[in-house]
Amino acid sequence: MDYLTIKCAGFTAYVNAFIARKAPYDSKYQGCLASLIGTPSHIKSISALIYSGEDCIIIDENDEATRLCFSGSIRTCRTRKIGEVVNKVLVASGFNDASQIATVFGPDLPTVQERAFRRVDKATTVPLKPQWQEWLWETMLYPEKLYSFGGEEYQDAYFITIPSDNSLEKDVLDAIKVGQIQ
Repeated sequence: MDYLTIKCAGFTAYVNAFIARKAPYDSKYQGCLASLIGTPSHIKSISALIYSGEDCIIIDENDEATRLCFSGSIRTCRTRKIGEVVNKVLVASGFNDASQIATVFGPDLPTVQERAFRRVDKATTVPLKPQWQEWLWETMLYPEKLYSFGGEEYQDAYFITIPSDNSLEKDVLDAIKVGQIQ
């Protein structure tokens, strides 16, 4: 199957890329990214409902229906009309405003780890070496596997926690002292 189905308040569209956290305490998805495809009126209506905080139903590749909500602020990453169909990509930014959480994804784990490293390197003033990428992933980022659906680019998706400069600096110096990293 190349798409999932999304339904909200009587409107139906399709999803060709989707990243979400499956809430352990209830069977609801917390959306991180959804690429919606459908008629202009249905895409406009569904995205407006999502922006207003409405839950939707997403039907996965096993025909199982699960509630979907988006937390935090939502932004439109792209809207494109292709013939009579609209493709709109919604991204939950600031998924958890209380901490530095980011979503990273890619075709495989090494690519995801590299993107996570670049994300942390960009966010910190602590100088980091690319060869510390695996150490950083295993000890500092607390990766949480997410549900992902879509093309090759969406095969692996994770939440990571971006450490504070103070915490990162302390742990890097400690790891250098004990020989974990060079």
